Amino acid sequence: MLLGLCLATLFTSCSGMESKRIRQLLHEKGFGSRAQGVGTYENYVAGGDGVVFFIEPSLYLQPGFEQLALLTQPQSVSLDGTIFVPYVGPVPVLGLTQREVKLLVEEQVQVFFNVEMQLQARIINAGKAYYVFGESIAKGRLPFLKADLTLLEAVASVGTSPLANLGRVRVVRPDAQNPLIIEANIREMILTGNTTYNIRLQDNDIVYIPPTFFGTMTRFVEKLLSPVAVISQTLFSAASLRMSYNFLVDPEASLFFPFAF
Repeated sequence: MLLGLCLATLFTSCSGMESKRIRQLLHEKGFGSRAQGVGTYENYVAGGDGVVFFIEPSLYLQPGFEQLALLTQPQSVSLDGTIFVPYVGPVPVLGLTQREVKLLVEEQVQVFFNVEMQLQARIINAGKAYYVFGESIAKGRLPFLKADLTLLEAVASVGTSPLANLGRVRVVRPDAQNPLIIEANIREMILTGNTTYNIRLQDNDIVYIPPTFFGTMTRFVEKLLSPVAVISQTLFSAASLRMSYNFLVDPEASLFFPFAF
């Protein structure tokens, strides 16, 4: 009895500790990434983006300023969210807008050289994307290739399967506190030209294209029969290997009993 109580206490404490560690990993707002923002309205540095600077050549051609030319070469943001600034070292820029990156790097370099300088920062988008799931040809994480990407453009670019229900396409704007779900009738948009729900997508938006009723039944049957298909494929593969072996051992006999085991 005492041993059971001790084990129960130990299990409860371990479970409580694990739950506490999990709660520490949860976030309270936004998508969950370290960099937050709306890149289509005010560009910001996200993980996977690059940064390049424009500097007057007359500045880095001066003696002692030569390494500033490295800033004119595009560089990807490091895993810790920093970029390398000559004479300064790693500078954290993750989540900053172009203007904030410009002011930060200018300040860092001016402190080092004790001179006033002007430079321009440019963010090279590579880390911003949206997500597509459901009855689409292209699925998963897709890069944001234009600033004003609309829902109709996104659906047309990824393509849809014959089982897609274009009348109930969903756009999910994820957030830990207030996620937003918008349902749009793409079929009506195509037939009537009413673009009321042709919303502009933002980075990290999720586009879900559901199946029709018959599409749902078809997918259910596919999942139901998928183990049978795997078993059948395995058996046919084994039979094919056996037939090849029989042909190598006795070519004449295998002509009459090709599937003999």
